[in-house]
Amino acid sequence: MSPEERAAGMLRVAEALKPCGEYAAARDVVLAVEPLNRFETSFINTTEQGLELVDAVASPGVGLCLDTFHMNIEEKDPAGAILDAAPHLAHVQLCGSDRGAPGSDHIDWPSIRDALIAARYGGPLCIESFTSENRTIARAAAIWRPLAPSQDRLATDGLRFLRGLFA
Repeated sequence: MSPEERAAGMLRVAEALKPCGEYAAARDVVLAVEPLNRFETSFINTTEQGLELVDAVASPGVGLCLDTFHMNIEEKDPAGAILDAAPHLAHVQLCGSDRGAPGSDHIDWPSIRDALIAARYGGPLCIESFTSENRTIARAAAIWRPLAPSQDRLATDGLRFLRGLFA
């Protein structure tokens, strides 16, 4: 995608999101744009690009969702990206580098925690994972093997790790 095509796309999406953001803000809801890794899209991959869209919409009803799985691929400094997003951070997904449980991977979790605290983020922290048992979702999310012995185990192990991390 050329810089001109990207700019035109950004303008189109921002214009389309403006009324949605107004509607959401009037109801105390924030729509959260999530940058996805380059293997899933070529449009918004980084926090900086997500902030570009959020700034173009300029509505309190549109913010940013950051996902450590995607950040692990796209951000040179995930903790710095969290700090950059702080004023617009609406939702955070804490997932392992392989989309599995946080803590069973190579992400620098203490720096993620410290950045969220420094950003004064008080919203939800969620584990977003997928199962290889649902073939449609597995294909879309490129899940070719089980990420844990069971989905319950992924959730309980991830929650145990996060509770200890944020204790």
